[in-house]
Amino acid sequence: MCPGIGFYFLPLSSADLEMLQRILDGELEARHISSDSDEADMLARTLIKLFQAGVRGEDALRGMVNAA
Repeated sequence: MCPGIGFYFLPLSSADLEMLQRILDGELEARHISSDSDEADMLARTLIKLFQAGVRGEDALRGMVNAA
């Protein structure tokens, strides 16, 4: 990682996007939430914010978004 550049500014790779989508889809299914709902949007935003804050592990992200 480049010094002085936080995770917030790093681009997402296709693997990152696939992982985030997988986590979001699983959480939406577990909560019986429609993907076009406001709650789904809020979960997606939470997931992206966690990722941008440096939480990169799938299990860690899943656990944190599950608790949200």
